[in-house]
Amino acid sequence: MSDSYFIGTVSRIHRLWRFPFHPEEMEHLEPEVRAHLNKLNGVDGYGSLEELKDRPRVGMMVSLDHSIYFHNPKKVRADEWMFTEMESPWAGDGRGVVMQKIFSRDGTLLATAIQEGVVRLKQDKKQEDAPKL
Repeated sequence: MSDSYFIGTVSRIHRLWRFPFHPEEMEHLEPEVRAHLNKLNGVDGYGSLEELKDRPRVGMMVSLDHSIYFHNPKKVRADEWMFTEMESPWAGDGRGVVMQKIFSRDGTLLATAIQEGVVRLKQDKKQEDAPKL
C-alpha cells in the first residue's frame, strides 16, 4: 500500500505532464476518457488537461529507495480503510523525494514512508540525438 502512486506524487505535485499520450493528442480522446482525466486533474487540484498541456512531460520514473517506519504496528489493519498523505518537498537534478504519512481510521499515525526516485523528463528530438559526450 505504501508504494501505490508514491513516486508518481512528484509528477502530480510539481505539475508535470504524466499521461501516456502527447498533449496534441487530447482532441482525439474519447469524450468519456477526456472527462475522466479532467476529473482526476480536478481531484489533484489542477483543473483541466488544457492547463497542463505546456508543462514538461515525464519520460520515466523509477524508485531508488523506499523506507517505511512503523510507529504503531499493532494498530495496522489491512482490512480497514487507511488515510495517506503524500508530499514531495524537493525535486531536481533528475531525482525526486516523496514523503508519506499513513493514518488509521481513528487518526493514529501508523507509519511514515520516504522514497527517492529517478525522474527523467522527455527531451526534444534534437537533444536525444545529440552526442552524450
